[in-house]
Amino acid sequence: MGGFNAASREKLTAILDEPGNGIILCSVLRQMYSRRHGKSPCSKKALRNAIANNWPGVTLGYGGRYNGPSDEYAVRINSIVCLLNGHESGSFTIDEVRMFYQRKYHVPIPIRDDSLMAILRSVNISITPTPRDLKPLSDTSILRDKYVPQYLKDLNRHPTALQWNVNKQRNMDQVITLLAKDFIPSVPCTCAPGINVHEMYTPNAISPITPNLRFALQTSILDISPSKVVDLDETDIVKEYTNSFRHTVKLEYEERMRLYEHYSLYAHQIKAMTNKTAKILIPGIMDARPSLSIADIVLLRPLQPIMVPQYDYHRNLRITPNTLEIQSRIVDMVRGRRDEPDSIVISWELDIGQKELLKDDHFMRQYNIRFVPEESFPQICNTALGWLDKLSDIEQKNIKNLLFPVVAPMVKPLDYEQMAVDMSCLAGDFRNSDVLKPLNEQQASFLRMIRARTLDPAFQSIRPACILTGPAGTGKTKTLIAAIAEVLGLLKKDKTNKNRVLLCAPSHAAADVLTERLTAILRRDEIFRMYNSSRPSVTVPGKILPFTVQMPGSDIFTLPSPEGWTKFRVVVCTCMDAHILYRAQLTNYAIRTKRYCFVSYLRGNNPIGLDFGGGKVRYGKEPFFSHLFVDEAGQATEPEVLCPMSVVLDPVPGEQKVEIALIGDPRQLSPRIYSEKAALHGLGRSFMERILKRPVECIGRGESHILGPDTLKSLDGSVSSILDLERYYMNIDGQEQLTIFLTENYRGHPSFLMMPSVLFYYDRLKSAKGVGLESLSYWIDRLRSVEALTKRVELTFESSASRRDVMDNYRRVHRQSRWPIHFRGVKGKDTSVALDTFTGTDSWQNNDEADAAVEIVDALIQNGVNPMKIGVMSPFRGQVVAVRKRCRAKHYHDVNVGTIENFQGVEQDVIILSLTRSNPSFVESDVKKRMGVFGMPKQANVALTRAENLFIVIGNPEPMWEDELWRQWLYWVFRNGLWYGEGLEEWDLVSAKSMDANFVDTLDQVDIESNGADAIVVSTIEKVHRVHSTDEM
Repeated sequence: MGGFNAASREKLTAILDEPGNGIILCSVLRQMYSRRHGKSPCSKKALRNAIANNWPGVTLGYGGRYNGPSDEYAVRINSIVCLLNGHESGSFTIDEVRMFYQRKYHVPIPIRDDSLMAILRSVNISITPTPRDLKPLSDTSILRDKYVPQYLKDLNRHPTALQWNVNKQRNMDQVITLLAKDFIPSVPCTCAPGINVHEMYTPNAISPITPNLRFALQTSILDISPSKVVDLDETDIVKEYTNSFRHTVKLEYEERMRLYEHYSLYAHQIKAMTNKTAKILIPGIMDARPSLSIADIVLLRPLQPIMVPQYDYHRNLRITPNTLEIQSRIVDMVRGRRDEPDSIVISWELDIGQKELLKDDHFMRQYNIRFVPEESFPQICNTALGWLDKLSDIEQKNIKNLLFPVVAPMVKPLDYEQMAVDMSCLAGDFRNSDVLKPLNEQQASFLRMIRARTLDPAFQSIRPACILTGPAGTGKTKTLIAAIAEVLGLLKKDKTNKNRVLLCAPSHAAADVLTERLTAILRRDEIFRMYNSSRPSVTVPGKILPFTVQMPGSDIFTLPSPEGWTKFRVVVCTCMDAHILYRAQLTNYAIRTKRYCFVSYLRGNNPIGLDFGGGKVRYGKEPFFSHLFVDEAGQATEPEVLCPMSVVLDPVPGEQKVEIALIGDPRQLSPRIYSEKAALHGLGRSFMERILKRPVECIGRGESHILGPDTLKSLDGSVSSILDLERYYMNIDGQEQLTIFLTENYRGHPSFLMMPSVLFYYDRLKSAKGVGLESLSYWIDRLRSVEALTKRVELTFESSASRRDVMDNYRRVHRQSRWPIHFRGVKGKDTSVALDTFTGTDSWQNNDEADAAVEIVDALIQNGVNPMKIGVMSPFRGQVVAVRKRCRAKHYHDVNVGTIENFQGVEQDVIILSLTRSNPSFVESDVKKRMGVFGMPKQANVALTRAENLFIVIGNPEPMWEDELWRQWLYWVFRNGLWYGEGLEEWDLVSAKSMDANFVDTLDQVDIESNGADAIVVSTIEKVHRVHSTDEM
C-alpha cells in the first residue's frame, strides 16, 4: 500500500473518513497527519500514489502551502473547496472565495492569494481575475489609491473581540502630574474666603481629545458646513475667534487621519527588538508626507485569529478564535542605510500571557497595520483656545489689542543717549559669531523699539506685537540675538536686570539653532532648552543636550526644580512645547498670584519677628517672563502661537504686561496645513501674516500694512506708489514702530536678489554684501565646467526702431558671464512612485532631471568643490529619494539632498534646484495639496533664496512658461544669457513678447500695465549690475 504500514493506514483512513474530506489538499493532509501523530506519513509523491490506488473516492489537490494554526482550519478550507466545487456558478474570483469563507466562519482565510489560487485550481475550480474598472487612463489616474484586496480592508473594519494597549511610555503631561508637588510648590496663603487660589497648585487641565481610531475607515463622512467659522480679518470677538479655530483644527486633524490611512500595511510582519519595542520595516516611510511622528498611534490586527482558552457555561475548557487589535505608539524612526529599508520602532510591552497567545511555532504572524496621528496637536491647540475662553470679559478686552490691533500703542520716546546701540559691550564666546558686528540702521531701529517698550512697560492692556520681517540673508536672527542681549541688560552690563525671555520657534531645528546662537552671549547655566518627555534623547544634537534637564538615571526629558528656574535667563522651546509651562503652572499669571498669596501671608503672620524694613513687605511686581520672542513666526499656525501666549500673558488690569515680538518672513513658507478647508478658513495663515494685513490707525504717517493691499489700484484707478507698500507704524516722534522691514541683504551675489526682489518684495531689496573678486572668480570657473555639459540657448533678434528707448537693452540678449547662475532646460517625464514607496502625495520623480542634477554634482566635485558645500533640493520627496540614491551610488554621501522645507533657514554654497514637474496636468492637483513650485509663490521664494555662491536650476521650460512667476524668471535668464539645454518649442513667443513688452518694477503691476501685451519685470538691482555688451551673444 505504497509503503504504509497498518498503523499508518488506520491513521490516514481516520482523517479521510471525516465529513467534508472528499476533496482534500495534499499539504493539508500532510499537516493534519503530522500534527496529530508527530510526523509526516511519507513524501508527497508517495502519498499521491497511495491515495490514487487505495482511496479512489478522494480527490487530492495541490498548490500552495497551508499555514493554518490548527486542524480545524484545515477542515474549514476543505469544506470551502467542497462548497465551491458544487456551486452552480463554476467560476469565482479570489475575493468571492474569501467572502464565502468569511461569511461561513467569520474570520479571514489565513492563506495568501497566490497560494489560495493554486489550491483551488489544483481541484479544477475555475478562478477568474478580480474585475477592475477598465476606463481609459488619464494623466492624473496615477493619483488614485493603489489596489488592496477587499478582504484585507474588511478585516480593519470589523469589530474585534480583544483590544490590547502595549504602550507604557510616559509623556510630559504624565510626568507633570506625577511630580506636580515638586514642580508646583504651594505657599502659605491668607486670602479671603471664596477666592479660589488652590488651582494655582495643581496642573492646568489639558483639553481631552479621544481620537476616533476608525474615522478614516468610514466610507461616508457627513460634511457639516462650518457655520461657526468667521472672517478673521473682520471679527474682534474672542468667542468667534476661538470657535473658528477649533473647527479648523478639527478639520486639519481629520484630514491628517485620512492621509495616514494611505500608509496602511496589509499582511505585514513585525520584528520584536527588545522586551519593550518592536520594529516595522517600511521602505520610504521617512520621506512620507505628512510625515509620521514620535507618539503617533499604531494599530495592529493579526490576520489569523488568536486562539484563546476559555471555560464555557459547563466549565469545559474550549479553545476559541478571537479577533484582536493591538494599540501601540511610535517611539523612534530610523532611515535605512544603503540598501536597508526605513523602519519605525514601536512600543511592544507585552505581558507573558499576551506573548503566549501571539506565539505560533508554525509561521510568522502577519498583521494589518494602520497609523493614526497622535492627539497632541488638537489637544494643545484646544487647550490654548480654552485658556482664551476662560478669561473674563475685562481680561479679554485687555488682550484684544494684541489679537485684533486697531491703534498703535503710545510709548515714551527714547532720549538722545538712549538711542545709541553699541554691541561691543557684550562679553562671551564670539567664535564663529557675527554678534559683535555693527547693526545697520534698520536692525538698530528694531533694537531701539524693544528698548523703548522695555523702559516704558504697559500696565493696563497688552500692546500689539512688534514685528521684524524681511527676506533670508537680511540678518533677522542676528538682530533677534542683539534684542535679547538688550532685554537682559547685557549691552549696558546691568547686573540688577531681572528680565527673563521665553524664546519660541515652530520647529525643533529652529529652536536648536537659536539655542546655539545664544551661547555667544550667555553662560550654559543661563539657557534652558525644554523638550517634551516623549522626544527620544538620541534625536537631540549632542551640543544641545547640556542645556536640557533629564530625570536622574534616565534619558527622559523633564523640568528643572523650582529653585533651578531662578538661574535661567532664556527658556527655549517650540511653540507647541510651550504648553508644558502652562500645564506646570509656570505662567506669569500663576506665579504673580502665588507671590501675592505669600506676601499676604507674611503681612498677617510673622511668627519669628522678621524685619521687612519699615514694617512693609515688598515683592517684585515684574512678570516672571518679561518678553516673548517668536522666531520663524511666519511658519506657525495661530493656535500654535497662542501656546506661548497662554504662558506669558497676564491680562489682569494694573499688572505689568509682557512685551511680545514676532520675527520671520510671511512671504516665505507658511504653516504646513494639509486640509484645504482648514487653510481656507485661516489655519494656513500665520498670526504674523494676519496682523500685517490688518489696518492699524497710527499716530503719524502710515496706516496700511507692510505686505501691501489686496490690489495695487487705489479708488481712482491709479497705481499705488512702491513707497506706500513699505510702511512703518510710527508715533509722532518717529521713535516707536510696530513693524521693521529689513531690506539690506548680506547673502550671496547681487544677481541672486534680482528676481526675488521684484517677484516678492516690491523691488526694495539691496545687496549689502561685498563680492570678493577672488571668491567670485573661483565659483565662475566651476560654473564653466557645468556650462560645458550642454549648449547655451541662442536666439538673436532686433527690436524695431520705433520701439528703441532707454529700456531697449532689456529686449536684447547680453550674456552676463560673471553672474554665478545657470539654468538648464530638461524636458523629462515626471512619474509617481507612490505605488512602490510610502512617499505619499509628493512622491514624484523626474529621472531625466535627477540624472542632470547628479551630472552637475559630479562636474563640480571633479573640479574641486567640497561635496559638503553642495545642496540639491526639490519640492517633491520622490525626487529627493531619486537624487539621493544616485549620489550615494557615486559615494557622494556628503552632498545635502532634501526638500525645499528642509532648506528653510539653511545657507549652502551651491544650490541645485530640480523643479521636477514636467506635466502641466498635475499642477492643479499640486496647488490643492500645497506642494511644488508652480502656483506656489512662497515655495518658489524659498527655493530662489538659498544659494550663497552658485545657483543652478533644472526644469522643463514648457510648464515654467505657463506659470506667471516662472515665465518672468525665464525672461530674465534668457536676456542675460544664462539659459542652457532645452528651449521652448515656440521660440517666437519669447522674441515677439519681448519686442512688445512693457517693463514694470513689480510682479503685481504686470496685469495692470500690460494693456494686452506681456509685461516684463526688471529690478533695480539688475539695472545697476547688468552689463550691456556691444555684441549680442
